Amino acid sequence: MESCQVRGRFDSSKAHLNKRMLSDWFSAALQPSRKCGRWASKKMIIRKAKSSEFNIIADIHIESWRSAYSNVLPPKFLDTEIVPILKKQWGTVKIKNDDVVLVAEEKEIIGFIAVWCRPIPFIDNLHVKPSHRSHNVGTALMRATAEALLVKGHRTAYLWVFQSNEKAIRFYEKLGGVLKGSVMKDIFGREVLSKKIEWDDLSTITMEN
Repeated sequence: MESCQVRGRFDSSKAHLNKRMLSDWFSAALQPSRKCGRWASKKMIIRKAKSSEFNIIADIHIESWRSAYSNVLPPKFLDTEIVPILKKQWGTVKIKNDDVVLVAEEKEIIGFIAVWCRPIPFIDNLHVKPSHRSHNVGTALMRATAEALLVKGHRTAYLWVFQSNEKAIRFYEKLGGVLKGSVMKDIFGREVLSKKIEWDDLSTITMEN
């Protein structure tokens, strides 16, 4: 299967260029290559997701929720109810031109990120297979996504994270995210206390730390 890797880093000096030129730059960064991308490794590549892979993405989404949210959501919901919900969600999702959906792939897809730009970028999903966590997969996906959004002309983004997910909150803060308060969010009919995290400057995500 032909694969694409993110090559090169977004240069903020390009900010004065028009959107067409920036889009051309990002398209070039995702051209097929045998070399490792900046945010990838010798084993892993980051590339655009294909619609034919949304069923695989749904499976990772389900597996990740079951692993990460067993202390937040009811067992019955995670065991059975979540499957048709997420399968339907990924089976009917409509990707718009400004949206960003990337996958991390080794021999198979091991993680994904989905950002909906309607119009402010909302990082809706970042999930990695439990067996591949703590291997910088999430970091690589976040940084590649930040570069893609910058190229599209976006400077800011936000997401919601369960307040109980302290590990994820620390992860996002390490990438420059700032907490902006907590509210109760409806999660498929269940109220869960969640925190909003924002980035006023997406370029902070791409910085090495």
